[in-house]
Amino acid sequence: MDPKWYKELFENMGIEYEDYPFTKDTETEVAWMVKEYLTSPEMKILDVGCGTGRHAINLATKGYKNITGIDLSPGMIGAANKVAKEQNVQVDFRVCDARELPFQNEFDAALCLCEGAFSLLENDAENYKVLKAVHQSLKKNGIFILTTLNLFREGKFDPMTCRIETEIEITQKDGQRKTLKCSDRSYTFPELKWVLEQHGFKVISGANPFSKEPIQHGTFEFMVVSTKL
Repeated sequence: MDPKWYKELFENMGIEYEDYPFTKDTETEVAWMVKEYLTSPEMKILDVGCGTGRHAINLATKGYKNITGIDLSPGMIGAANKVAKEQNVQVDFRVCDARELPFQNEFDAALCLCEGAFSLLENDAENYKVLKAVHQSLKKNGIFILTTLNLFREGKFDPMTCRIETEIEITQKDGQRKTLKCSDRSYTFPELKWVLEQHGFKVISGANPFSKEPIQHGTFEFMVVSTKL
């Protein structure tokens, strides 16, 4: 299996990403974040692994003017810019590797949602580079809202790596269909809390995504909110 499978997946997906059912709750998700953590339109916000920009663009429609969205996929960033233009909002979208963010103590909040950058990478060391880069990018006490895959969900995982392998059929840009082997890293809340603490964050919440309900066995992912120490 190609360890960089995620690059091929997202580059071929492009605007079709927004056809997936899990992208349909953007309004509710953003409303929850605005109520709980993104409380001022003056906040400078970084969307890491922003994909087609659905959260960043929705925030921009609510008056947030200092938003930067980064993604490894040029196709995703192209789609994000297209949607932002259609919505008549300004977001600074950039093609950028989440492991190599060029920011220093700039942002009041960072989002990393729906496995846009974290947990899909080749191994733990590469995933931890994302956490280090986000920490570097945030101001002191900046908020970090992260969702990640729940180890206690349906699927066969390797107990030595805590990774789950699946297959996804994609349509390539030339129109040909291809089956892509995927591998993602799944976590328990105690493990991810410890990992975040080792990277300079203080965890303030672990819950089902976009709620304060306890993490449930069998749910696909969970959310961890932390602050930069």
